[in-house]
Amino acid sequence: MGVLHEPEEQHFSPALMRSTVVILTCLVLLAVLETWVWLTLSTSFARVSVTGSMIVTAVSFFIAGNTFRLRDIRRRVGNQARAGRIAPIDALSQLPPRETIQRRFMLGVVGAIVGVGTLVLTMVFSGDEAQGAREAMVASVLGIVCAMLCFVGGTFARPID
Repeated sequence: MGVLHEPEEQHFSPALMRSTVVILTCLVLLAVLETWVWLTLSTSFARVSVTGSMIVTAVSFFIAGNTFRLRDIRRRVGNQARAGRIAPIDALSQLPPRETIQRRFMLGVVGAIVGVGTLVLTMVFSGDEAQGAREAMVASVLGIVCAMLCFVGGTFARPID
């Protein structure tokens, strides 16, 4: 199946190499973007606003993507239990409850909405500034793109439980 195939018994192993690479890639991407923000933006308000928003947005999108994967794994384990391949009690003991998954996903969604909202507001209000407006707008857009990539990375990483 290739590099992206993950054997079923490894869904809950402590740290898959692929998950480590995905998480480190998201962190490096965010660090590079944050460094660029601190080097290019001139006003401290824009720096702090964009930096905080990018971190909150990227982490929230990663959590939402990771929880999406956890929900998918829960569904697969439930299908195996219904098919009789594993005992139902074993299926329930392997995964967190559905309510925990829903709360975790809502936490990621709320953080993503707040982060993206702050980035959009920074983009809108930076248009009034005489200098650094274009850089703040570009940083906000790049922050949203980075967050989307973190969501995809979260769906590829091992579920964090």
